[in-house]
Amino acid sequence: MELKARVLIVGGGAIGGLFAWRLSLSRDVTVSIVCRSNYTQVKNTGYLITSAQFGSGIYRPKGVYQTVEQAVAAEGPAYDYVIVALKALPNIYDSSERVAAAVGPNTMIVLFQNGIGIEEPFAKRFPNNPLVSSVSFVSVKQESPGELRHGGFSLLAAGLHNAPRSVADRYHDKLQFLFSAFESQGVSCMIEADIQPYRWQKHILNGSTNPVSVICGGSSCQEMVNNSHCKWLLEESMAEIFVLGKIVTGKSFPGVDGIVDPQSATDYIKSIPVPVYTSMLVDSQCKRPMERDVILKNPIALAEKHGVDVPHMRALYALTTMIEEGYTK
Repeated sequence: MELKARVLIVGGGAIGGLFAWRLSLSRDVTVSIVCRSNYTQVKNTGYLITSAQFGSGIYRPKGVYQTVEQAVAAEGPAYDYVIVALKALPNIYDSSERVAAAVGPNTMIVLFQNGIGIEEPFAKRFPNNPLVSSVSFVSVKQESPGELRHGGFSLLAAGLHNAPRSVADRYHDKLQFLFSAFESQGVSCMIEADIQPYRWQKHILNGSTNPVSVICGGSSCQEMVNNSHCKWLLEESMAEIFVLGKIVTGKSFPGVDGIVDPQSATDYIKSIPVPVYTSMLVDSQCKRPMERDVILKNPIALAEKHGVDVPHMRALYALTTMIEEGYTK
């Protein structure tokens, strides 16, 4: 009997659920998932997925658990891959600690998280494990617990965060195996020697539309770019991200979706045919902690380190912090 690679996805929200579905269809892997707020729905009835790219269907994961510890107790330790799709909330919890029970000596840790500086807690806790930083370019929303709506496109760009020369080829081959499984089910994948320009590329939209939508009190991304005052604020914030990201990485951005400057970024938002509401906005409306540290605080710290002035970013951080503190008292 041919052994399949064992994958545990930690975080069963929109991103985790969508990519678990695609990966589970590969004959080369078995996939289990750890869910939190939607555990009951996913455990009992699976995911109901509507996808413009892949069609509609119901996905019932092989294993659904409430904690990583429960998954390990049921299936055994040391997964081949642990995919981290948790929200990055370092001010609330340490994501690396939450997945530790599933990580063995040969486990590859793959981060499907937004923001800047997300890799450091994992690199510190698991210095001898292959660590992959992945950036997902995809539009997917969990409309209700276990109900996902996905657009017509999915791209994963990834690169090794820690790859000593002695094991770089082996790590690359292991990542290629995982991405080949994704590609066999229609997900476009890229492996890059340096993934950080792609992470900063995605941050152009994440780092601007997320906090501004919260401050605007509920606007969609399209509504924001169609308001001249708000569009100006978005483009000023994006300009800071472009400058800072290029200084931090020492490279230009790859230009995914034709986004090469603030104007092209707001033009891209205008071109999206359906209203887009940011994840930070949804979290604020539900009175949940927002990913403000990895979206704003960490880039601000890098700006201080490199002597880059980011006044708009600082203002957005101050305001979103006050908003969150107001509803979490």
